Amino acid sequence: MFNGALFMNGIYDRVLKEILDAQASAPDETFYLQPYTGTAIKRLREHAPSPESPVTMYASTTENLAFVSYTAQIVGWEDKTALSDSRRREITEALRKYQPGEGGHDLEEPGAGLYNASNRPGFPSINLLHIRQLERCDPPFSVSRLIKISDNLPLSTNRTRSGMWSYVHSLV
Repeated sequence: MFNGALFMNGIYDRVLKEILDAQASAPDETFYLQPYTGTAIKRLREHAPSPESPVTMYASTTENLAFVSYTAQIVGWEDKTALSDSRRREITEALRKYQPGEGGHDLEEPGAGLYNASNRPGFPSINLLHIRQLERCDPPFSVSRLIKISDNLPLSTNRTRSGMWSYVHSLV
């Protein structure tokens, strides 16, 4: 079991808004996030979350890196490089139906909605996060309220680039 929460730094707001819109009509559906990195989120890989044992996610947006704008429950993690063709088709169909902005509608080939955006040759995008219960924080709150598990210090508000994540203590 993963004790703590995950802070995701700089997700595109349009991706999260698309999930919120889809979630309004399909509240029990699972949605997907594909972080732009070739590095696995080790704690999720080692202690896979589930609907019965979710991990809280806090997220800033690319437009507002110093503030947590969304929260969600991570209910699964998969390695995109290890998916079977049938699983790729299943995820692609879900992306086409609920998250067309994720690229699931662009191509007809299996797995079209699962992309490799790590931009590092030899380091394909690995993480596929399954989320539910996405909520917008109104108002957003400073990332400095989140305390890192590694050193018990608050996250810095001096953020200039999107990407990566931090393991933090849950606020709930």
